[in-house]
Amino acid sequence: MTDETLPFADLEHVYERLAETLDALPEAQESHFLAQLALALAHRVPEVERVMAAIDEAREGTRAD
Repeated sequence: MTDETLPFADLEHVYERLAETLDALPEAQESHFLAQLALALAHRVPEVERVMAAIDEAREGTRAD
């Protein structure tokens, strides 16, 4: 398992592209797009443990304090 991460500048670029893409979609298609994106990215990760950890991290980030 590798611990490489995306440089912050690249992460900002990804965030901007994601925001632009979501803004251009009808609200009804946003969830479908995000699910497709998540599966496309997961397919590129060779370790299932990293994918599961990312799901857990995202879930924790959506919980209200």
